[in-house]
Amino acid sequence: MADMGLGRIGERSVIFKRKFRWTFEVYDICGLGGENIEASFVKLASRPNISFEETELNFLNGKTWIPGKGTWETITVTYVDAAVDDLRPLYKWLAAVYEFNDPITLRQGSRENWAASAVLTMYDGCGVEIELWTMGNMWPQAINFGDLDYASSDEVTIELTLRYSDVQYFNFCPGFDINPMCCTGC
Repeated sequence: MADMGLGRIGERSVIFKRKFRWTFEVYDICGLGGENIEASFVKLASRPNISFEETELNFLNGKTWIPGKGTWETITVTYVDAAVDDLRPLYKWLAAVYEFNDPITLRQGSRENWAASAVLTMYDGCGVEIELWTMGNMWPQAINFGDLDYASSDEVTIELTLRYSDVQYFNFCPGFDINPMCCTGC
């Protein structure tokens, strides 16, 4: 059978990562094996993104740039807001960062109260893990409790903008190691 000009992308052995085969879980809220926010109420999420500062070098009448420090960008995660006890850890985590339900003191917790970890897992069509991201020292940078609309039948959601500082990436399929190709030193 001809490949119709698709090249490798048309081969049967190519496994495509799909946008609908993933889970996102937040765990170890409040440290020391604290509570977890289960994956079942997550509606939308994004994989981590990194951006690099650029350093400008000037010499004579020209400029060039080299990469500077890397910064992990925030990610957005949207939860379906259901009236169930399963979401208690989510609300407790949000209140640990900024106790919004106490209008008098509006306390803010310390790092041991708000720092959590998260894992984003992508799966193939058989439910086998093909990619895993772990994010540490995570906390909600912004909380959007969503809008309401009499004309809509949509569910109510909570959108979180999450900041994190530690990231690990694991590639299970095809399982190659990621090493700098050209890092030779001095």
